[in-house]
Amino acid sequence: MSLIVRFIVLLGALLAASPALALCSVASGALTFTPRSTYDVRESRVDGVAGSAGFTCSGSLISIISSNRARATATSTNGFTLRSGGASIPYRLSADAAGNYALNGGATIDYFDPALLSLLGILNAGSFNPTINAAVTAAPNVPPGTYTDIVTIRWDYAICHGIGLGGLCILSETGTASAAITVTLVVSADCRIAAPNLSFGAAPLVSGFATVRQAVAVDCSLGTAYSVAFSSGGSGLSRPWRAMRNSAGKPLYYNLYRSDGTTIWDETSPLAASTLGVAGTGATTPLQLYGYVARIDPSQAAVGAGSYTDTVSVVVTF
Repeated sequence: MSLIVRFIVLLGALLAASPALALCSVASGALTFTPRSTYDVRESRVDGVAGSAGFTCSGSLISIISSNRARATATSTNGFTLRSGGASIPYRLSADAAGNYALNGGATIDYFDPALLSLLGILNAGSFNPTINAAVTAAPNVPPGTYTDIVTIRWDYAICHGIGLGGLCILSETGTASAAITVTLVVSADCRIAAPNLSFGAAPLVSGFATVRQAVAVDCSLGTAYSVAFSSGGSGLSRPWRAMRNSAGKPLYYNLYRSDGTTIWDETSPLAASTLGVAGTGATTPLQLYGYVARIDPSQAAVGAGSYTDTVSVVVTF
């Protein structure tokens, strides 16, 4: 009889101690995407991100029993969109990377669902650390900026920390708590350029080369101001002339001008898109054309026959 009495007293002591147990806790956190450009967003090149769901339990005796639960329900300040000013990028919040256990739309996910526990592997060596995943779900044309949302995850939990005789939980912890998760994606400006090669053709004399009119296409992120210029080329000079050279290094002088045909177009004289009343549109294929004039110096001395080349870069500053 005395043995039975001692067991009952011990069990009573354990049960009495369980309300003071505090092995589970919540903490605010962050999910931060790898920074991407506006074109990455528009072309669906934003990798998902994973992190803590703001809830954790520790202790070496966490037990898996059917009464365990860790139910997460998420609400979003911006309706599960990342926002910067008036622009927004929709995203999905889920327990798993594939999005099969989505938290959007008021869904409640129990992280002690056996299939989810197995998939995530979040109950290890007596610790329980639920994770969440965020993934961009659309490809809008947005301006650069820091896009954010705040998600509040409400946890309703009952965790068994120890099992006694008969499989009964003798140390349990129950409660509700909330964790705020800040979701962030920094979107940078970028530009795109389409610049076809320039050919003067062939002529027997330097004075016989015709003036060439051509254009480069440039566009930048939505609303982004930018300017366009040409580098000096291989000679490192643009004034009074740039230089193409043959295989022996002999020069054939030429230059590139703005569409007026007289203003040398180089990095000391860039053309601001704003002077034409335009800014970036974010188009994935550059839409804005900038015409230029190319002319060989007709007054230079005769040069030897052959092929003359130079490499000039289109320089876009934004």
